[in-house]
Amino acid sequence: MFQYLYVQTEYSILQSACKIKPLIEKLKEQQLHSCAIVDEGTMYGTIKFYQECNKNNIKPVIGLKVKYHYNDKTNNLVLLAINNFGYQNLMKISSRLQLTNNNIDFEYLQKTTMGLIAILPYEESIVQKYLERNDAKNAIQTLELLREIYSDFYIGLGIKSITNSNFIDNYFKLLKNYNYQFVALPKVSFINESDYDAYTTLKAIKNNGVLVEGIENDKNNYLHDVKSVKTIYYNHYDMLENTTKIANMCNVQIEFGKYQLPLYESGLDSFAYLKELCSIGLEKRMQNFEYSYDKRKYYDRLNYELNVINEMGFSDYFLIVYDYVKYAKKNNIFVGPGRGSAPASLVAYSLGITEIDPLYYNLLFERFLNKERLSMPDIDIDFPDDRRDEVIRYVGKKYGKNRVAHILTFGTFKIRQAINDCARVFKLNDVKTKEIYKHLQAVNTYKVYDNPSLKTLIEASSDLQLLMNNYEDINKVLTIACKIQDIPRNISTHAAGIVITKFDLVNYTPLDEGLDEIYQTQYEAKDLEALGLLKMDFLGLKNLTNIAKTIELIRKDIPDFTLPKNENDYDTYKMMREGDLTGVFQLESAGMRKVIMQLKTSTFDDITHALALYRPGPMDIIPSFIRRKFNEEKVEYPHKDLEPILKETYGMIVYQDQIMLIACKFAGYTLGRADILRRAVSKKKKEVLEQERINFVESSVNRGYSSDTANMIYDYIVKFADYGFNKAHSVAYAKIAYLTAYLKCHYFAYYMSTLMTSFMGSSSEMLEYTKEATKKNVEVLNPNIKLSTDEFEVINGKIYFPLSIIKGLGEIKTKQCIEERTKVQFKDYEDFVERTKDFLAISLLENIIYSGALDDFGLTKKAMIENLKSIIDRSNYGFIKDMIKTDYTDEEFSYGILQEKELEVIGINIKYNFYQQFASFYSKYNLVKIANLSENKEARTIGTVKRVRETKTKNNETMAFVEITDDTSNIEIVLFPMIYQQIGKLQNGMILMISGKTQKRMTLQIIVDRFKIIS
Repeated sequence: MFQYLYVQTEYSILQSACKIKPLIEKLKEQQLHSCAIVDEGTMYGTIKFYQECNKNNIKPVIGLKVKYHYNDKTNNLVLLAINNFGYQNLMKISSRLQLTNNNIDFEYLQKTTMGLIAILPYEESIVQKYLERNDAKNAIQTLELLREIYSDFYIGLGIKSITNSNFIDNYFKLLKNYNYQFVALPKVSFINESDYDAYTTLKAIKNNGVLVEGIENDKNNYLHDVKSVKTIYYNHYDMLENTTKIANMCNVQIEFGKYQLPLYESGLDSFAYLKELCSIGLEKRMQNFEYSYDKRKYYDRLNYELNVINEMGFSDYFLIVYDYVKYAKKNNIFVGPGRGSAPASLVAYSLGITEIDPLYYNLLFERFLNKERLSMPDIDIDFPDDRRDEVIRYVGKKYGKNRVAHILTFGTFKIRQAINDCARVFKLNDVKTKEIYKHLQAVNTYKVYDNPSLKTLIEASSDLQLLMNNYEDINKVLTIACKIQDIPRNISTHAAGIVITKFDLVNYTPLDEGLDEIYQTQYEAKDLEALGLLKMDFLGLKNLTNIAKTIELIRKDIPDFTLPKNENDYDTYKMMREGDLTGVFQLESAGMRKVIMQLKTSTFDDITHALALYRPGPMDIIPSFIRRKFNEEKVEYPHKDLEPILKETYGMIVYQDQIMLIACKFAGYTLGRADILRRAVSKKKKEVLEQERINFVESSVNRGYSSDTANMIYDYIVKFADYGFNKAHSVAYAKIAYLTAYLKCHYFAYYMSTLMTSFMGSSSEMLEYTKEATKKNVEVLNPNIKLSTDEFEVINGKIYFPLSIIKGLGEIKTKQCIEERTKVQFKDYEDFVERTKDFLAISLLENIIYSGALDDFGLTKKAMIENLKSIIDRSNYGFIKDMIKTDYTDEEFSYGILQEKELEVIGINIKYNFYQQFASFYSKYNLVKIANLSENKEARTIGTVKRVRETKTKNNETMAFVEITDDTSNIEIVLFPMIYQQIGKLQNGMILMISGKTQKRMTLQIIVDRFKIIS
């Protein structure tokens, strides 16, 4: 019998087109009982391969292809794990390869041979090269070294060698004389013979889009049927038998489902320490409550939660989270109030991990941690996105580099990426590529698919099929793109996940180089979870950065400022009801703004409900929800016993917690069992729904409800199962929304300044926030060399743009300017130039001038620009500088030039802004913004002259086509001879107010009949 021992999967990134699931299906078809995964230096796909094999009753053999160095030569080995010790060694070797840029030597291999079978893949080995150069001595020496360190050592012969008569007649006989063991080793890089093009395309993508030469010999690297393999190796049956012998030797048992939790080192019993911390923490919390409470209820809940946590073995988990949250707070790193289901835990609240009182908001602990459903607790923490890494570094330092790692993710070929890459490899022109996308867009528009495959879209589009029939190159590109879709294209780092282990990471997962001197796992989050490893999410939230930085700015002027303890500020809700929500977390989209206004939001619950409802599905019930709030629609309950549960949401199921409470009320379920029901019905699997119905109805009938009532309530639960939202998450994020709204309402300039800093790279966002500030009568000013820093600043109630926003200045030059200013303030323009000329090029100095940063020196920009070079020249000769006084002109550049230059160097117009400069004109003269002009209408507008193109009429009279612009758009205006003569010579930068009629000639134009030169 024969088994494949050299299969490279899709996880040999861009080196194999062999997807694991289709591979296993093909192996089943061929009735093979085992298979080895031997990816290129990494083990990315090992767990997925192992699980898929076991699922299909195929024995997984875990292997690795290793490239090692010996005496300045490179050789390849296939290593297979005999047992778990060998598997551990494979993980160490793979980690070493990745952490040393594939620089692994023979000496290291010698230390990690236990539990491994070594196979020399002859066709990829230095031995083949030696023999082909008639250097038998070095060939045998290499083989002997390997045989010496590996008790189970084989030479693997692929199809190319075994069918090569020269090899068989010469080299094979030579090697047999040394009594080496041989094994059949056909390599698999793609599943079907027809997948060769997909394989070569992946190799080409790895090679920057260029097809790799000399890989024609790889044409045989597909999964041959067993009969064919036997035919190929018909004279070497022992080699085929050795494949089965080796596969039978390999018995790695990877353990799943057993938690491998790290320990929190406190020197005390973990549970006792946790209990003590919670008791102290809860007392502190209760001392600060501004509402009535039952102390007994809090302690009953706390003890219940602690007992569940202890029973499930998660005391250390909570202590670890407590520790790094405590570190963050101690170091003034703002921590989010909570996320996900964690705010439902009183233990988390008592420890200071969350800021949500679960009893006050009626949050269910079982939604977070359920002893009837064994699963890891999941406490995700939000940190400011600019300080998240500090917390990760702390954890890395506390638990050690070998026990903390980032988590790997894969970037896979999506439809567009697959098509683009294939088009690049096969040089498909842009016209044809655009044609493909046009038809893909069309089919995806009229047919709604949930994450469709390219193959599905092609099958649904007769136009795409026609294209493929008519154009061979399009057919090739799309056919291959279908095959490579979803194959990993690159590796990346999980946005939030960190894994912490009890012992060294390499005992659980092979490693890659990571960020911030912290390793990265080779296994994905799902694989790590299956292995029982602890994943913690450290999320970076820009909105928390904004809150933290706003507090920082406020405290410069109001040192004792603190955030409000409750959410009952009238003015904040008034601002919300008016729809003034730009920059408010989760509430600023047009749709959500509308909901908040229609709800006439006046309480914290209103925000919580809005966040839960504004999602696909429950969004449909928002109108009814609003009507019920204002008694415009009757609140009805399918059964009177639902009223206490659904009263807060006007008779509608909005939260998952409500589903759980309904199950407890009617079926008598525990909250843990109710959570299992909630999860089951949300998956909508028919057989599960039917079984759950039987259980629910039977339990409800036993509690005195009729069968009809029980079925009706169950149907009600199923109907709203998808609608229900996690209440704990909604409450926590409503808290962030409220805080951002409160800061905007009461500390507008500070908050807006912070928002503008966070969107410094987006001109459109900064323009929107500038307009918002102007509406609130807060001045937004250009950078100021005497006052500005590297962020937006609030000084005397005015917002100043940062120096760092000036084109070309950047972080380093800005820092140098600020350092120079700190020594002694710049006293005038010449002083500034003389002190900065050594680190600021003339072009940068000009940009600073045009930005308005030097306006406080009292000179025109024209004067500063005209004298810049002479000041620099004179400053190099001190005696001349003191003798000559600069004569500055009072003239200034035109408004249009100043506007254009300001836009160029800052990205938006501040001082020379149509919105500010000409706001009064629009109402006074009934003007319309250019973007709002429509065809064949009388129009009045105002704009800056951007471009003038003169031409002659048939009568040899001069007319002009002029492009003008405002802060919304551009338009071409037509000045016929009579009007043009009245205007006189137009120059770029002049401001024109015009009236006339719009017409469409390719683009919209205005035929001008009246004008006024403003500037």
